[in-house]
Amino acid sequence: MAKEKANVLLIENNSSDPLALSKLMEFGANSHFSIETTNLLNIGLSRLKANNFDMILLDLPLETHKGLDAIRFIKEQAMAVPIFVVDKAEDDILKEQIKNAGVHEYIKRSELDTQQFFKSMRHTLEIQRLEIKLKDAVQELETAHKKLQSLTDIDNLTAVLNRTGLERALEEEHKRAKRSGDYLSAVLLDCDNFDRINQSFGHGVGDVVLKEVVGRLKETLRPTDYIARTGGDEFLLLLPETRFPEGMLVAEKVRLAVAESPLRLASETVRLTASLGVLAVSQECYSIEEILSLVRLAVQESKTLGKNRVSSGEKHRVLSGNSSDALGELMDKLRQGDCFRAVSMPIYDLSNEIVVGYEMLSRGPSGPFEMPDDLFRVSVEHNLLTAVDLRCLKTCLQALNEAKYRDRTKKLRYHVNLFPSTIIDTPIERLMQLFPADIEPERFCIEISEQQFIGDPAYLRDYVMALRKRGLLVAIDDVGFGRSSLESLIILEPDIVKIDRKYVSGVATDEAKSYSLKRLIKVVNALGSELIAEGIEMKEEAQILLDLGVNFGQGWLWGKPS
Repeated sequence: MAKEKANVLLIENNSSDPLALSKLMEFGANSHFSIETTNLLNIGLSRLKANNFDMILLDLPLETHKGLDAIRFIKEQAMAVPIFVVDKAEDDILKEQIKNAGVHEYIKRSELDTQQFFKSMRHTLEIQRLEIKLKDAVQELETAHKKLQSLTDIDNLTAVLNRTGLERALEEEHKRAKRSGDYLSAVLLDCDNFDRINQSFGHGVGDVVLKEVVGRLKETLRPTDYIARTGGDEFLLLLPETRFPEGMLVAEKVRLAVAESPLRLASETVRLTASLGVLAVSQECYSIEEILSLVRLAVQESKTLGKNRVSSGEKHRVLSGNSSDALGELMDKLRQGDCFRAVSMPIYDLSNEIVVGYEMLSRGPSGPFEMPDDLFRVSVEHNLLTAVDLRCLKTCLQALNEAKYRDRTKKLRYHVNLFPSTIIDTPIERLMQLFPADIEPERFCIEISEQQFIGDPAYLRDYVMALRKRGLLVAIDDVGFGRSSLESLIILEPDIVKIDRKYVSGVATDEAKSYSLKRLIKVVNALGSELIAEGIEMKEEAQILLDLGVNFGQGWLWGKPS
């Protein structure tokens, strides 16, 4: 296929000159360019408006400002079109002005080389074609990215937001509320007896019912409100610029809309109802999971009081199964988040036993669930893990205001613990807002326990990289506990590896344990990570660790967490 010629506009006023461009281009140009020539500037400008040109050639006297104005005007009319100027100007200042006016290439007439001139034109046009292709490709990529972003944010069945999309919406609304001081309310809607619809009519009919619910929600809410599907028949609504009392009224309006018209399903008419709970969302709610854990209490209240109603969760404590009043009180305390306290375990330089940092640890309310393992088990059981984990983090970070942690003569490092699920559930920017602004991010280390990994740790890699990009250090804790230690270290590339106490306890007398520890240390050193040993209880253990190349440690040798 013949290559399409480039469309070139030539404006010159010396066509009678043997060296005029129009004459020169008759030799060798026709195979590459289609030339349209005029000797009047105003005619050239009118043609420029009427036609699309790939290139503009100017062979005009440009000694006056009128010539420079013509170049600027042409550039305004066809900004992306390259302009070649041939002129006899000897004035260096004028030549610089011509170049600064947006000319692609300036050629002095006395130095004009026809062959080189054609080559430069072809080269310029080829670059222009490639730039256009690149621009089109970038635009297509941006369009595809927006489409993909939409797919990742939207629930496939109901076409409302999914959790990912709702997290983005929450982040935006938090930013806006922070700037303007506006209120934000959340309403959780749970369809009543929806399992019966699926069991009686099939999941296909159930899907149709969910779409009908969404249609009624859209008709009832404002365009600025957010609707998201957070579970099978559960929807979370975010209401910007809405106080809690107004949120209760909106929820009541939604309840009436859902129950307004019975649905004809097969041979049976079904009246669909929903139980709703309302929550005033504070700036302290850092993730959708945290909001859900709080507002579900209100929904549960609605269910217990007879369904098809709106509740705030304040009037009744609802306990499931054989839970006691004491457990109900505990759940209330965990939701409110004011029952935690922080303790710390110093981290020592083993060579001189000087404190180089602290691991901040959380404790629950006094009683059977005070210690972390018990506290987090009951939190998991009642779908409160993320909310409790974030409250523990806040408590630990707030404790850093105490004088003993603020030794200005040292750059102490502060370690805090987070569950993988919390890191995934909480937007990174919201998480970063918890950390004190007056302490450098690189002095904080997020510890992630290897015991809490589920399967292939690759799912955590992007989140770990995001934390490190913000300046935080990342440690893999309890290394050596699980079978996937090496895989975890290679995939996540932690800044710090904390050796599990199982490898440390008794290392002074157990040769097999000492050998295993040497192998682990060799692997960690190869990865370039720093080592910290946990569970040091004897001087002999500390010395052996130091001899093996472990420079930092912590343990009851120096005292219990306090």
